Amino acid sequence: MTAEASLLLVLLLVGHFLGDFTPLSTARMLRAKAIGRPLRPIFEHAGVHAGLVAMAVGIMGVSLRGIVLAATVELLTHFTVDVGRGRLMHRFPRLSDPADGAFWTTLGLDQLAHGLVLLGLVRLVL
Repeated sequence: MTAEASLLLVLLLVGHFLGDFTPLSTARMLRAKAIGRPLRPIFEHAGVHAGLVAMAVGIMGVSLRGIVLAATVELLTHFTVDVGRGRLMHRFPRLSDPADGAFWTTLGLDQLAHGLVLLGLVRLVL
């Protein structure tokens, strides 16, 4: 991996942290993500992530077309992963219980999916 690709991946991972684990993820978004609905707050959450991806990719001097492409991929994949996890958690309540190992496995798979998308975005735009 080139230094440029490594830097972009770091920027994307920092953006992912900011979008998921700071006040950029509002209580309304978190409630919706926990059950996979309503869709609008989850879409807004995915939009925050898309904006953060656009900023990271833009910092790297990628073309406007590349920025739009990366943000669109992030919007759609982040939304899909979060809706899917929320609906699984709603259907199987043990997945919502941090005392249950299944919670951590599901959270880990969720974060792995998001991380792999970010890695793919590096490859896509550089």
